[in-house]
Amino acid sequence: MTKPAAKPSAIEIARIIEHTEAAACADLLRAAPPDWNCSAQRTEDGWFLCAPTLDILLFNRLVGWGLDAPAVRRPLEHAIERYRSVGLTRFGVQLSPEARPRDLPRWLEDFGLERRDNWTKVYRDAGDIPAVSTDLRIEQIDKRRGPAFGDVVVSAFGMPTVMAGWLAASVGRSGWNHYLAFDGKNPVAAAALYVVGDVGWLGVAGTLPTARRRGAQSALMARRLKDGVDLGCRWFVTETGEDTPARRNPSFHNMLRLGFSVAYHRPNYLLPK
Repeated sequence: MTKPAAKPSAIEIARIIEHTEAAACADLLRAAPPDWNCSAQRTEDGWFLCAPTLDILLFNRLVGWGLDAPAVRRPLEHAIERYRSVGLTRFGVQLSPEARPRDLPRWLEDFGLERRDNWTKVYRDAGDIPAVSTDLRIEQIDKRRGPAFGDVVVSAFGMPTVMAGWLAASVGRSGWNHYLAFDGKNPVAAAALYVVGDVGWLGVAGTLPTARRRGAQSALMARRLKDGVDLGCRWFVTETGEDTPARRNPSFHNMLRLGFSVAYHRPNYLLPK
């Protein structure tokens, strides 16, 4: 049994959560085709993630600003202008409640962004991992299964098919562990684990509509947690859309069942609709 880690402070939790997620997304951008002109940079202010050919918030956002040091107004404004300059409309700034200075939300409003919905950030230590049962077969994959991984994720989320090859290219990259759930010989669900130091980020998880409600994602999550512990992870982090009475989120409840706790609900600051 792995001994649970001592609980970090609120600012330490925020740094673990934000920087690990951003590092994973940054490495995905580095795996993108060169002609996509993707950019992933970490500065003293925070992370700048940009994929000009993909007008999608997931790949065009500022993450972790104001955590290592108080953010500065001019670099923040400049970063937002970089998104505008390449014609993006679905970009955003995601602020941890621990971000400094406290004027950051007002600055974003001054720059023409508005607070919209939230992503829920969760974390857990490497303690006991609940047992999960499913009739699907869970396997860790290598590059040979990369195309299948890309196809499942793209189909599960209704992404543009051009993204399948990019996601396939992430399989086998340093720090990454990829998994598929099989129904017989057919891959029906996918997920990934990215390890930074002693922290594991769980993401890129999707299930084909025909295979939902069969425990695929819970089983994939349990497998990634177990493998992450073997790889030396002391903490695990991930995120999902906020669960609300008007919009229930099964992924959120899966995370709670697997021992994750809510760190905070992180707001998205976006262009007005």
